Amino acid sequence: MTAVGQRLSELTVTAPGGRRLRGRWWRRRRPEGVVVVSHGFGEHGGLYTHLAEHLGSELNLDVVAHDFHGHGRSPGRRGVVRRYEDLIDDLDAVASWARLHFAHVPLFLLGHSNGGQVALRYALDHGDGLAGVVVSNPSIRLTLRVSRLKVAFGRLLLRLAPWATLPAMSDSHGKNRHPTVQEAYRRDVLRHNRINPPFYFGMIDGGELLLRRAGEFRTPLLTIVGGDDSIVDPASVRAFFDDVPIEDKTLMLYPSMTHEPFNELGRERVLDDVVRWLAPRLGGSHYG
Repeated sequence: MTAVGQRLSELTVTAPGGRRLRGRWWRRRRPEGVVVVSHGFGEHGGLYTHLAEHLGSELNLDVVAHDFHGHGRSPGRRGVVRRYEDLIDDLDAVASWARLHFAHVPLFLLGHSNGGQVALRYALDHGDGLAGVVVSNPSIRLTLRVSRLKVAFGRLLLRLAPWATLPAMSDSHGKNRHPTVQEAYRRDVLRHNRINPPFYFGMIDGGELLLRRAGEFRTPLLTIVGGDDSIVDPASVRAFFDDVPIEDKTLMLYPSMTHEPFNELGRERVLDDVVRWLAPRLGGSHYG
């Protein structure tokens, strides 16, 4: 079931190379804005149902959540990309669809973890027309330490067999303290934990690119950080945030939360904080 006044539709968007991305569209009759969700590694858009319903009921927003290729219900081998930037092209295709269908209301991006990096990199080069970007523990630098042997083997595969996959970092749900979420993740057949070398090394290099180019970021920014994250280094997220030169930026730190503030115990507070940040950027009708 969806929130009152909201209905869920299926969506297909064609990305460069003919990739047909499956997605979900939580629709309101006369939305006052739209949020495009950029999910994390191994995830899919369906994991953001509670967020979509909350934003829809509180702010009368439409929410669109696609599955990146190699994820969820979209085609492609699990965790395989030809080049990391193909993920940015996926998001570009969905954001372009949203710009076309929602030409007269504000457009926001919301990205988590790897999807947060993708959203930030998209906004760096395509930020004109975006009303804001919300990121949750974006993958700037990893806290997880990968053994030198595994890194060396990965670089060998990058040259000889870039399509081969290896087990990725530990599933984030193992660190999540919400028992209902943990159980749902264990049952979720759409999640995966495989990654190929262009994906992994592209993500690592992309985080360093963001740190170098933070001074170019111009889109209103909300950065959400679970301070007890064992996957993404919170200090690197703060370093990127601090170097963003605009005044319209907000950091929300939840020290006891782990990698997924939107799915942790106490997530209602996080969602309400996001609502309070978005509201005045919808033209002021919800502010105060």
